[in-house]
Amino acid sequence: MLSIGREAIFNADDPNSAHFFLLRGRTEILRLRPVLGILSESCGQAGAADYLEYFLTAAENLKKTPYLVLLASRSDLSVFELRPSDLWGAVLVYEYRLLGFGSSLFTAGDYNGSRAVIAPAKLRRQVSAAVCRYLMDRGAQIVLLNLEPGSPDSCQICFEGAMAGSTKCWWGTQRREVGATIALYTSFDATLARMGKHTRRNMRYYRRKAEAELGCSFVADVKGTLTMARLVELNYSSTHPVPHSILERRYQTTRSMDGFFCVGLRGPDGQWISLLGGRRHHGVTEVDWQMNRDGLAKHSVGTVIRSYLIEHEIAIGMRKLFFEGGTPHSMRHSFLSEEAMDIVVMNRTLPVFLLRNMARWLRPEKHFLLQTLMSPAVKWQLR
Repeated sequence: MLSIGREAIFNADDPNSAHFFLLRGRTEILRLRPVLGILSESCGQAGAADYLEYFLTAAENLKKTPYLVLLASRSDLSVFELRPSDLWGAVLVYEYRLLGFGSSLFTAGDYNGSRAVIAPAKLRRQVSAAVCRYLMDRGAQIVLLNLEPGSPDSCQICFEGAMAGSTKCWWGTQRREVGATIALYTSFDATLARMGKHTRRNMRYYRRKAEAELGCSFVADVKGTLTMARLVELNYSSTHPVPHSILERRYQTTRSMDGFFCVGLRGPDGQWISLLGGRRHHGVTEVDWQMNRDGLAKHSVGTVIRSYLIEHEIAIGMRKLFFEGGTPHSMRHSFLSEEAMDIVVMNRTLPVFLLRNMARWLRPEKHFLLQTLMSPAVKWQLR
């Protein structure tokens, strides 16, 4: 477990230096949500902290301990007195727990590189390198961060400066394609025109087929009519049922958290055929989940609800449609070209050596950290 508190590591008069503050746990971190919201706006990352509570309480993150590292220009205030203008940046990481204890393995919970590291674009790699050094000096064995792509040369310079005088460690970077965003244009037809011929045809054909044969209709806001009992029934009859805990989370966040939405396809008997939920902010619609009733493969209801969704989001003025975690749907071929950069630092210790060698037998498909350690795309450098 990391020691909690603050420490000035660099010269406060140096504009490239910072005082470090460390917070542990969801309750403490959420107290800084207003500050992080303003900071993200000023750094050109609008929305990065808007749904902080939602991501902190995600099922995969509840198994980890969250830490927030702040880089401030002053040390004469307590962490909760800091203003956005006092901060160089903020980084949210999660520590894996093993048998209830900290593992010293830290990872960002942000596959796309848009939320974990909040800092001005020109300082983002420098902030990432400084936080990696800060955590490694306090006992971390591995730190993995995700952020927007940058040149290897800039990372080299940042890490050489940040890691100077540290114990020997390995660090590396890789760039990944993370396209999961569709640009929304001025009309439904204009948006479809940017998609492939096959996708355009299916969007129109299956929508007409579902309307004619299923008598379904699109509901743009199901909050007032969706009950937990109805959600349970659809889940039980869906193509990919989820555990009740996940279902309950979807229901509660949709009904109680600002910015969340849920749209649906409903049959003439009032039965839900498909539901789709997510979040909206700053002109971006983010899709988190979708449930489709089983036995309707020939109607492709997943395609139908996405067709309605695109048209609706354009109508209310949204500019982009993002699918959290991507999608196997053919519309993926129309995603905007987007990349993320992974930065990973690890100590040259026996536990880390054993973990890397055992990673392939530890179900790496379930753990992005293990995938990164095994990735041949990571170019490792010794410091």
